[in-house]
Amino acid sequence: MKILTIDFETYYDQEFSLTKLTTEEYIRGDDFEVIGVSVQVDDGEPKWFSGTRNETKQFLESYDFPNNLALAHNAMFDAAILSWHFDICPRGWLDTLSIARAVHGTEVGGSLATLATHYGIGAKGDEVVAAKGLRRKDFDSAALARYGLYCCNDVSLTYSLFQQMGADFPK
Repeated sequence: MKILTIDFETYYDQEFSLTKLTTEEYIRGDDFEVIGVSVQVDDGEPKWFSGTRNETKQFLESYDFPNNLALAHNAMFDAAILSWHFDICPRGWLDTLSIARAVHGTEVGGSLATLATHYGIGAKGDEVVAAKGLRRKDFDSAALARYGLYCCNDVSLTYSLFQQMGADFPK
């Protein structure tokens, strides 16, 4: 069985964000839009994709999620998008945020940036800040490519974090 690490990048603005809405309100909201997604198979190279909803669904269906485990940092978010918007359900979910909370409690923090620093596995970028208020159509090709690299880095950090914390977490 493989681990498919996934991370979605989505539209957000001052009012339409996870700081103002529940996860369900945000993901099911009229303003919701997937800008792009990265997927990594085991320790392979992450792949970024950005396209229409149908194109994104085709990209995601090229991975065998139903027979493999999906890994995300805050799986509640990525699992809801994968299921509610693309009707794809992996065999099971792994969540580095939940594992971090179990392993560290509140001592270290739960953000991917904080955990990556704590474990010395790399640095999380800040390109998401520049994406505030931008729809997929608003990105030029260079900005979308930078956002893709940011998303791929998040996927790589999540997989590395899972490998590091796995030693401290029961199977």
